[in-house]
Amino acid sequence: MPPAASELLDENDRAALRAHGLSEKEALGQLELFANPPERIRLERPATRGDGVEIVEPAEHEELLSLFHSASEKGRLSKFVPASGAATRMFEAFLSLRKDDPSADLARWESRTPPDPRASALAAFRDGLPRFAFFPALREAVAARGEDFDALAGQGRLGPILAAMLDADGLGFATLPKALIPFHFDGDASRTPFEEQLEEALATVPSGAGPTRVHFTVSSDARDLFREALAAALRTRQGIAFDVGFSEQSPATDTLAADEKNHPFRDASGALVFRPGGHGALLANLQATAGDVVLVKNIDNVQHRSRRETTLLWKKLLAGFLLRAERNRKDHDRPLRVCGVVRNEGEPGGGPFWVTGRDGRATLQIVEAAEVDISSPEQKAILSGATHFNPVDLVCLLRNPSRHPYDLARFVNPSAVFFAKKSKDGRELKALERPGLWNGGMAEWDTHFVEVPVETFSPVKTILDLLRPAHQPL
Repeated sequence: MPPAASELLDENDRAALRAHGLSEKEALGQLELFANPPERIRLERPATRGDGVEIVEPAEHEELLSLFHSASEKGRLSKFVPASGAATRMFEAFLSLRKDDPSADLARWESRTPPDPRASALAAFRDGLPRFAFFPALREAVAARGEDFDALAGQGRLGPILAAMLDADGLGFATLPKALIPFHFDGDASRTPFEEQLEEALATVPSGAGPTRVHFTVSSDARDLFREALAAALRTRQGIAFDVGFSEQSPATDTLAADEKNHPFRDASGALVFRPGGHGALLANLQATAGDVVLVKNIDNVQHRSRRETTLLWKKLLAGFLLRAERNRKDHDRPLRVCGVVRNEGEPGGGPFWVTGRDGRATLQIVEAAEVDISSPEQKAILSGATHFNPVDLVCLLRNPSRHPYDLARFVNPSAVFFAKKSKDGRELKALERPGLWNGGMAEWDTHFVEVPVETFSPVKTILDLLRPAHQPL
């Protein structure tokens, strides 16, 4: 007979759970999800123009901007930016390439048969070098190692340049938070997405009642780096009042890893293995900001300052749209969100759909492909029929008309979890992520989808994205 649930944990395990802030009941519930996964989300149909995706006409701009400015004067606006991710994925192709060939000799890679996609990435990197905002710092880092940058680049011997960019004894980009990588040229200087988000906040969440409020979620090992970056940013913005907060993902949001039997996965010493709970764990951080009207945006979705007028306008319009919806709705028993969505141009990620709930009612949800049973031809066809994409461009109402905060945990769909296969010490494990922040984490919110211009969406997933027009000066 399989062991009883309570027999899966001993006193050392219970002590480890307490140290994480997790109850035994919750831990056993996580293991039960591995053994008996909840049903996949059932898609009804894609949300499309006129059927779930709303269009803001030019004639509405004046009204929405007026509502935005009124809320600004009352100090209702703030901004929330998840920024804890490392930049490792930006450089994934080059990290992989260096393992195979530390010299990163371009001619050798371009002569490979069959062609290797990393060769074209390496060539694009070499050709675009002067256009990267970190180019001056990279030249200095290479020179500090006694190398001739121009000779290396000209001959296509890129190994020393990659080493100076990625390694800890150089610029250290491989492990630096993505928020602190130089993205854009600003005259003779450069700007990180952290700085760009602060600058954007001055226009999109100004406060007539005090400083501009921005909150960043960061990793614990990078908090000091962010504080230094903030101090440097404030020195160049004398006379501008910011209220910048930092928070970390709570250990209480971590989840237990499981083995092939759906028992707790243990490391070589026999200790429980915990894993981060995914971006859905940040719901508690959002709640803790005590915000009212909160704009949410990913750290890497920024544009060069010379190209962001469209973004600034539409953030204000989305806020105005939410404020109009707040004014017009009859029931105020749940949080409200307005999600900007862009026309689907093949970007990976979630999109807006009508979803059939457990009560049989269809509601608007952001859905990721991983949440859908694509073995069903019907569900796969609905998923592939999406006309819009979720760029994580949200405006959230976190307080009711009496300005009391909603308890956001009440409006989560606990079944909308994510499963993944990972490894530790050469052994495969099962990982569990909590319902995503803008997926299951907001499943029971009142939701509006609004189409926004694609120009407002310019994420940086790889280093070569920085060569796109949105990240280059006009």
